[in-house]
Amino acid sequence: MLVQDIMQRDVVVVSPDTSLTRLMRVLQRRGIRHLTVLDQDSLVGIISDRDVKGSIASAATSESGVNALTRLDHITACDIMTRAVVTIAPMFPVEEAARVMVSKRISALPVTEGGRLVGIVTDTDLLDLFVRAMGVTEPSSRIDITLGEDPQALYRIVHAIEGSGGAISSIMTLKSPLTGLREAVIRVATINPGPMIKALEAAGLGVRDSWRGSRADTRPMG
Repeated sequence: MLVQDIMQRDVVVVSPDTSLTRLMRVLQRRGIRHLTVLDQDSLVGIISDRDVKGSIASAATSESGVNALTRLDHITACDIMTRAVVTIAPMFPVEEAARVMVSKRISALPVTEGGRLVGIVTDTDLLDLFVRAMGVTEPSSRIDITLGEDPQALYRIVHAIEGSGGAISSIMTLKSPLTGLREAVIRVATINPGPMIKALEAAGLGVRDSWRGSRADTRPMG
């Protein structure tokens, strides 16, 4: 999946001379957390709701009453925006967007193509993709399995689950930060994973944890 598949195309933009009070109103009215700053169609900065709240708090503590309100009107987007904007192209894979956001410790990436702003990707977009990719929007159960060094482990998992009548919604493999061993997170399309767990254990596969249900129902099996 590419950045263009998950990016928000209706990007809210402001100009460098937009006042702080106007920025606050736009964020509240649109229910968003980031604003891009364009100057004659060129991307020159990005502003987060944290930037706006911090500037408002600073103005409130340095002034009082009418003076504070006046000061807010004199602070503009140009004064508080981040100028060194990190961007990404629409044809990059989504995992590259996630890597950049984690490494740069940022929560939004404007998407540009040929120097033109065409979208924005936020941490919320990536989290939504993760939720959908893991299949948790439908009634299902999760089974965690230790793979170890067995090169045939995934084949054996799929064979055991399908052989017990189960249907796999998603598979994700990763290395455990605790043990350093490879693990598989399997989501099966049922809230009764018992037969699949028995089949996996009969095949000699180490079932570490299992969770059943979907969305709000995340109680461990007991």
